[in-house]
Amino acid sequence: MAPPRLRDRSAPPSCRPASQVGTANRYATLQRNSIRMPNRRQLLQLGISGLAVSGMRAFAPNALPAAPTRALPAFGKAKNVIVMFTWGGMSHIDTFDMKPDAGVEIRGSFGRISTSIPGTHVCEHLPKMSQMLHELTVVRSVHHTAGDHRKAAYWNITGHAPTEVGGGVAAPVLPSRKDWPSIGAQVAIAMKDDRRYARKPALSRVRPEDLQDASNRPVFDWSNITKHRSVSLSTEVLTPGHYPCGTFNAQDGYSNGSTVELIGMISQVASRKCPVTRSTNGLRIDFSDEVSGDGTAGDWGCDTHGRGGHLWLIGDQGPNAHRTGFGCHANKFITFNIDEIRKQHFQGTERAFVLRTRFGVCGNPGVHPTAAGTGGIWVDGKLACASETLRRDDPSILLEAPIHQGAKFVTMALLNGDSSTFFDDLVFAEPTLIEVEGALPDLPPSKEATELEAQEVDESLAANLPRSISLPYPLADRGLLNGQYGGFLGLEYDPVFVHPGEGVKFKGKSPLAGTINLSPQGVSRRRIATRSLLLSDLNQRLQWADEESGPALTEASQELAFNMMLSPEVQGAFELGREPQSVRTLYGDHVAGKSVMLARRLTDAGVPLVFVNAGVGDLNGASGDNWDTHGNNFNRLKDDLLPPWDHAAHALMTDLIESGRIADTLVVFLTEFGRTPRINASAGRDHFPSCYTVSFAGAGIQRGRAYGKSDTTASEPAELGCSPADIHATIFHALGIPAGFQIHDTEDRPLIMCDGLPLDIFA
Repeated sequence: MAPPRLRDRSAPPSCRPASQVGTANRYATLQRNSIRMPNRRQLLQLGISGLAVSGMRAFAPNALPAAPTRALPAFGKAKNVIVMFTWGGMSHIDTFDMKPDAGVEIRGSFGRISTSIPGTHVCEHLPKMSQMLHELTVVRSVHHTAGDHRKAAYWNITGHAPTEVGGGVAAPVLPSRKDWPSIGAQVAIAMKDDRRYARKPALSRVRPEDLQDASNRPVFDWSNITKHRSVSLSTEVLTPGHYPCGTFNAQDGYSNGSTVELIGMISQVASRKCPVTRSTNGLRIDFSDEVSGDGTAGDWGCDTHGRGGHLWLIGDQGPNAHRTGFGCHANKFITFNIDEIRKQHFQGTERAFVLRTRFGVCGNPGVHPTAAGTGGIWVDGKLACASETLRRDDPSILLEAPIHQGAKFVTMALLNGDSSTFFDDLVFAEPTLIEVEGALPDLPPSKEATELEAQEVDESLAANLPRSISLPYPLADRGLLNGQYGGFLGLEYDPVFVHPGEGVKFKGKSPLAGTINLSPQGVSRRRIATRSLLLSDLNQRLQWADEESGPALTEASQELAFNMMLSPEVQGAFELGREPQSVRTLYGDHVAGKSVMLARRLTDAGVPLVFVNAGVGDLNGASGDNWDTHGNNFNRLKDDLLPPWDHAAHALMTDLIESGRIADTLVVFLTEFGRTPRINASAGRDHFPSCYTVSFAGAGIQRGRAYGKSDTTASEPAELGCSPADIHATIFHALGIPAGFQIHDTEDRPLIMCDGLPLDIFA
């Protein structure tokens, strides 16, 4: 007989088996008083940092009287949860818990503004959310004792105190399968029997034969088109030589008798801030969706490459096969005035034209294997013809763009094909303008015309989506943070980090780190589909000895990934273009807004909890847009952090309210700790776990409520102190997850998922 298992008295209650945790404490009253430090105020007045103060006291649980006599209302009213997390520690005293009567060394420089609750004020830099306060319950009495970012984040994301074994310890310890799982993973396993996961309809999977190449090339019926005169744009219209890029947004580039309107370079930043425009007639060319890399080395070359050397297409012929045309390093463009070309080269004809050219990678000495690019032609600001992405050794392709009667401008652009900009030397060979008669294909519809109308998402898709989803990137640049993964629940419950697409980003150094791009640059859906069939064939040839083994999990992960990339139904959940223009305008062209809009779409699809990281940047010295404002606190909040957060949070709340989703969607505004009441010598505030603010809204939460209270300097809870575990218990209660719900660790021990108590904030 095996010896009896001894009780582990060293582990905190949250880490003990369920059988070892007393049940009486779990149903204690919700109205609890916080334990105070009698000398905290004196310590703060002496200038001792909040971090130091927090290290002087142990986190003592509040007194727990007898069990409550009534059940909390609104149990299970939430179908979905959206958590908006401010990594780094949002300053509570500068946002929702201001202390105007404290000294200037405490209250800071921000003024207060009125809110939608008479007599209640918030920071002046939250103008949008100030008018939404009547929808929230603001909890001003959350506290714990972890003054380190990783430990504090672990506590708030998992609901469990960090220990020196497993998760939450300071770097260089990495996430492990001993960690408690993230809240998203916990919700996923607690709701694994939910009907949204139980229903798994057969999804349509795109096959290679169903897909066209990732190009936009109109089809010409040359049997019905008559050719007349032609002119070479590179030898007859533009004088051979090098043409340095002019300014991006002006028409003062190099001209040849007013035939060439503008030559310029493109970057991701420039294309979003200042698309190519024509002040004379309002024509606009927006490259924002086509530009992926920022490299702009060299000039634009006519009958030569802009960085020197002859033009030749490496995928077609050897180096002696010189071409005429245009060559440059991505990303650059050239625009021709069609009216002037008609006058100078075609005796003023009013006929239509076709622009023909071959696009490929240039074979200059030193061309790198990673070279890749796309070629595109725009007519009057509308995309007329575009190639798929070509890599170094791919053969060139023919581009033909219709230029209808009345067209004013044509723009040719050589664009980067992936995220790398290394030696992306590209060529338009033999660009020829042909005068034609006959039926030309129409220009493809504009981006606006092809956007889908609002479409509801089938919630049964939850079974085909990741169990845990985070947006738009991991909390830290390198993604290595205890508590944000599946922990001891295993690989199946690790989150997928999905980026919502382009937009004005937080200024973090690696906004795309660790994310999955559902439309990877340089890989067409046809190629992905082909690879999926090959992988499926290979998997069938392998005989796994154990279906529960690692390979089986890998196969399940592959199936999930291909569903996400190749299923039109699943793809639809991620397509923000399916939202009406009014909704997209509400959220704005910003990663913060697009992230919460995507989170709302994913909850529509049936994902119970989506975690949104509002800010990015590794806290080990990076300059990302995290909320760790040790220095320059007030300018960073005012200029960089609060405006996008305010806009995104307000947009989410407005959308949920106007659409009626707020009734069954719980919104949580969370952070890992607050900031010190006393301002430091660098005009910043330091880590402060002793008191901070969390807010709730929707799904039966009381509206316009302040729960708990801090003291006169926001230094500690004065009433109704609560812990991260209580915040998690509140979320679980809203979702209908019963108190005492058990999960199992890697050793199959039953553990109580949450030992906190739901806050009494339900209507």
